[in-house]
Amino acid sequence: MLVYLSVEDIVLIEKLEINLNNGFTVLTGETGAGKSIIIDAVSLILGKRSEKRLIRKSKDKGTVTALFHLDKNHSAIKCAKQNGFSIEHELILRRQILNNGRSFCYLNDQLITLNFMKEISNLLIEIHGQNEQIGLLDSANHKKILDQWANLNSKAAELGLIYDNYKDNNLKLNNEKNKISHYMAQKQSFMEDLQELNDLKLKPNELEELQLNKKLVMSAEKISNVLSKVNYYLNGDENSNSFYQSLSLAKKEIEKIIHINKNFSNLLNAIDQTIIEYKEIESELENCISSIETNSLDINYIENRLFTIKKIATKHNTEVDKLDNIRNTLQDNLSNFENHKDKINNLENLEAKYLNDYMLKSKNLFQNRIKASEKLTKLVNKELPILKLDNAKFRVKIYQLEDNKVSYSGIDDVFFEVETNKGSGFDYINKIASGGELSRLMLAIKVSLFSEKEVSETRKTIIFDEIDTGVGGAVADAIGKRLEKLGKNNQVLVVTHHPQVAAKSKNHLKVTKNKEDNFMKTKILDLSDPDKLEELARMLSGEKITDAARKAAQSLITENKNIR
Repeated sequence: MLVYLSVEDIVLIEKLEINLNNGFTVLTGETGAGKSIIIDAVSLILGKRSEKRLIRKSKDKGTVTALFHLDKNHSAIKCAKQNGFSIEHELILRRQILNNGRSFCYLNDQLITLNFMKEISNLLIEIHGQNEQIGLLDSANHKKILDQWANLNSKAAELGLIYDNYKDNNLKLNNEKNKISHYMAQKQSFMEDLQELNDLKLKPNELEELQLNKKLVMSAEKISNVLSKVNYYLNGDENSNSFYQSLSLAKKEIEKIIHINKNFSNLLNAIDQTIIEYKEIESELENCISSIETNSLDINYIENRLFTIKKIATKHNTEVDKLDNIRNTLQDNLSNFENHKDKINNLENLEAKYLNDYMLKSKNLFQNRIKASEKLTKLVNKELPILKLDNAKFRVKIYQLEDNKVSYSGIDDVFFEVETNKGSGFDYINKIASGGELSRLMLAIKVSLFSEKEVSETRKTIIFDEIDTGVGGAVADAIGKRLEKLGKNNQVLVVTHHPQVAAKSKNHLKVTKNKEDNFMKTKILDLSDPDKLEELARMLSGEKITDAARKAAQSLITENKNIR
């Protein structure tokens, strides 16, 4: 509920503070007193485009502040919390416009964007007047309004959850299909690369061994010459004894005298040890010579093998010792291809389940909306004659989406449509030309939607700007009765020139304009019962208030009290 409105330096208003109560409140005053200025000020809170002309003469800026007290579950509180604000019950919106054309918006003294102010303020206030295009006039709201009125929100939320699951699953399914397409395009390449690596049969440390063998082959002649010399030094030639033969002969000579002197045993042992070590040298030499003789590797084979290995490593932009990792990755990719096919099958099955659940619940919700639309249509059409809209017809039209199209809120669209004259045909509600007819139609719908029930989560302050323009006393009286009915469970603020409407209000505010310090200034008065009587009398008789006008005003007040 809007509990406080402050307007500073807007047109004729220097400083205006209004404390507002719940229920049906009227604003009255002479033409030009500034009632429309107050509506313009509220429109700034709703995000209306700021204009330099709105700033009071000789001032640099104008400011409008609105304080709301709300239920903790109100949609505006939820919206604020979703955007990072910690709010429980009190919400303050402020708009400041500068004479350079700029403006600043605040929520609880924190700077916000104009778009966010529009979003949250339109959850709090509706203005119905000339060419207002918000609230009921926005067809995007009609389905939500119908669901709220018909207690279908829980069904709609359940459907929305299924829809979200369906869309999430569909996104995953498309991602898997894209991966499959990607793999299909590369599968042949993967298979060829894997076959190439398998055929390569790369052994552990093979590159190092090949490089070593290449070095050996390239140095084989030099190595052979060296080993031949070593063999000569150790074994001699056919004309000389080998080192082993010389040692053996020496050993035999020592053995001849060992029995004479035991001191020669150390020498004998040393010769035996040398013979043993020589045999080891001889064995290693034979191995080396044998390795050279048996290493008949072809240098061409070695170089071709090295080239092939390095070429494949370069192809995969990796080191030779990482080729096994590449092969494993290729094998995994080919295995994943099968895994993705399984995932697609599972996701397709899940999609079919979600879609089946969605269609069942959306069709049920569709039928419920049709029943609710018929009931709401009857209620609104029942209100129209009371508001002297005898030739007008209202309907809630539900269109089923084509080609099995689905949406978060169902398989249908909901529109409020009106026929203003018999035979003229129905059209969208926001295309009605007459401001007076439109305001009364809005009142009929609002009364039908909200008079009998409290809707704390979506309750708004409803403002009607001169809803009774161009109507006679009987119509004005009917309008007043419906506004009074709407105000029983809602905060309704009405700008009016009709005493029949004003007499039925719970609260009465009078807007005045006076000249002070050579400036015209607008003020507002919260009227007591005697003051209300005088204001109604003024509205009935004009500038000069007569006793007859006072009696007529009292009659209107008394009549209204009797009705209550």
